[in-house]
Amino acid sequence: MKNKINIALSTFVFLLITSCSGFLDETPRHLWSVNEALTTRDKALHAVNGIYYRLCPGDNLNGALNLSYTSKSGIISFSAVEFDMTYTQTASGVIAAPTWSSLFSVINAANLAINGIPDIPESAFPDPKEKTQLIAEAKILRAWMNAIQLWNYAYWHAQDDSPYGIIYRPEVTNAQNASMPRVTVGESYEYIFNDLDEGIAAMPAFNTNKKVSALFGKALKAKILLNRGVVRNSTDDLQKALSLVNELLNTDIPATPLKMEADMKETFAKSWDSNEHIFVRYLEDNANRTSNGGYWTTYGLAYNAYTNLNPQTGLPLTDPPPCGLRYGTDWIIPDPRYQIATGLARKPETWDDTYCYTWTKIYRKGSIAGKQDPVDEKYATYYLRLPELYIMQAELLARTGATTAQAIAPINVMRSKRTFPLLPPLSVPASQDELYEIIFREYVKELLLENGAEFFASVRFQKDGHPYMEIIKGGSFVMEYERLQWPIPNAELLVNSLIEQNPLQK
Repeated sequence: MKNKINIALSTFVFLLITSCSGFLDETPRHLWSVNEALTTRDKALHAVNGIYYRLCPGDNLNGALNLSYTSKSGIISFSAVEFDMTYTQTASGVIAAPTWSSLFSVINAANLAINGIPDIPESAFPDPKEKTQLIAEAKILRAWMNAIQLWNYAYWHAQDDSPYGIIYRPEVTNAQNASMPRVTVGESYEYIFNDLDEGIAAMPAFNTNKKVSALFGKALKAKILLNRGVVRNSTDDLQKALSLVNELLNTDIPATPLKMEADMKETFAKSWDSNEHIFVRYLEDNANRTSNGGYWTTYGLAYNAYTNLNPQTGLPLTDPPPCGLRYGTDWIIPDPRYQIATGLARKPETWDDTYCYTWTKIYRKGSIAGKQDPVDEKYATYYLRLPELYIMQAELLARTGATTAQAIAPINVMRSKRTFPLLPPLSVPASQDELYEIIFREYVKELLLENGAEFFASVRFQKDGHPYMEIIKGGSFVMEYERLQWPIPNAELLVNSLIEQNPLQK
């Protein structure tokens, strides 16, 4: 059995490290045994870079995941089962199982680096700090994947003693540890924060190489604390989150090349080359770039959130084009950022050379036109952009006792950094309710479809005593916290005898 496990893990190491050829400037490697897998600096670098190889391609942790958040918020419906949140173990969310397998693939790769690099002698590194930083980088990525697991499959909204937390895997998965129970919700947060704190302490403030950094780690921790703080009504969580965001905006970011693009068009035209991104998905410039972009960013948006053109006039059949919006058209479409986020794009079928209006900040030209001259295949996923921190700062100020004038100020700072489109300063809200509505709308208008911000905002913010999700969806829909997450996929339940399903989704 031990030999079989070694062979399996050796194959995992081989595939992990040899599959990243373009991104890592890699040369072919021979298999090495698990015990010898990480023995040199070169192999340590490849192991950490291999984590990104498992994260970046495809939809499961990128476009499809983010659009499922949008469906659950109700603003655009890409899937009825996601919109209604009626998924169960046998009728799962559209991408519940693929996302589950993908995030554990990334966790497995992170664990290989975290557990293997410490055994490499420090003398193998030109700077001893590099070894520590590589481990820290892997820990921030593992923490992020566990946060995605917590938000999408566990009761992140419950109290610490709830048994419906994550499966925490600190080792590379093998036949001996395949079955693992869930930890409590409190333990889930503890494991995630431990990884983030260790990563933040050792990582450089910012990476210009399109990777995670201490900045991303701090921002992720602030987002986790914000979500938990609101649902638990925890002033301590909110104050900690505010301190982190203040530190980022006042101290950390001014010392980096990070800055908002004055012309918002450049944010998406430059894609991963824009200085506005704290962390963004990067795809290798090779023959697989479009396919690695995933279904939604290269294909699906042109058939699921679009407005067709009138074949006689060439103008949108609906003017202005709603591009799938089912809520907020009266305040989303008139905002000048909508004209930047949407645009004209070719349909993705080889036989369908018609054009439509869709979300070109994500879709760009599509899988056919994107390959034509000029090539436009920068299918990024905007894991975290700088503007989100200003909106978070406004919300955290509002929730921790600031005046409406103090709370609206960060949003006006953000808006002032754009010269195109010109975003005039917002007036001081007359009430706390008006302030919260403004902040909620800024999340949607600035970040829709990018990283799930609109979903979490629809849970945190209320209007007329109801979560915004209920206002958006209307009718008889009632938001239940216990249905915010997907069920644990059947594939996991079949091989993991120790795991327990979420009660409402059996």
